[in-house]
Amino acid sequence: MKHIHKIVALVIMIVALSSCSSYKSNIILTTEAGDVNWKDSFSKVLVQYPIKVGDKIQFTIYTNQGEAIIDPSGALVVAANIFGDENATNVQKPSYEVLEDGTCHFPVIGKIVVVGLKTSDLDSVLSVKFESFYNGVYVISKIVNKKIIVFGSKGGKLIPFTSNMNLLEVLAIYGGLDDNAKGYNIRVIRGDLKNPEVTVVNLKTVKDMKSTIVSLRPDDIIYIEPVRRPAAESIRDNLYFFNILQIILTTTILLRNTL
Repeated sequence: MKHIHKIVALVIMIVALSSCSSYKSNIILTTEAGDVNWKDSFSKVLVQYPIKVGDKIQFTIYTNQGEAIIDPSGALVVAANIFGDENATNVQKPSYEVLEDGTCHFPVIGKIVVVGLKTSDLDSVLSVKFESFYNGVYVISKIVNKKIIVFGSKGGKLIPFTSNMNLLEVLAIYGGLDDNAKGYNIRVIRGDLKNPEVTVVNLKTVKDMKSTIVSLRPDDIIYIEPVRRPAAESIRDNLYFFNILQIILTTTILLRNTL
């Protein structure tokens, strides 16, 4: 019996020592004081962001000062011929990718250099170009592939970016914070991942939120640190120790009963 007690004590000690590291196994992006270097910059909200290579552009053209919508790609005309006019608006609007040379190929007007332009600038350029073909033209364009990346207790998710999007909106789209999320330790990572800008957001109280809430930019990464439960996670991560213990105890009892 003394041997059994020693074995149990040894297994418990091993589990306790291993749990010190196992319950932190899925914490990532840990920050230090010098890493939080851009909190003040959030007060400078940019409504529009320059177009870059790889962006996908959608645009709508209005003519006759908004009395009619025209479709230079012809997609709606094709749909109207095949399905009838009532289904024409159900056709998915095409998007046009910005090429590596900084240009984008648009229907009717051809290639235009767009890298570095904001969407309002692009609207003006396209309006001038299409004015040669239509009367009273104005254009509304948007970038449709800008996104926010979120990691949290519910897994990873890509959320489409919209202008003036803030952290609370993204968290709502993500599904909110559950019992496994630390609302007081949310990290926002921005820029080049080799030299990122990082801030830590605390939503625990309204006062904390007012001092740390951020407006987001395209391609920002949000990491919601999970709540740690050391006892439960150490048992889960070291379950094989308990299986071994069960086998040893069962074998020992059987041997003692047979002797």
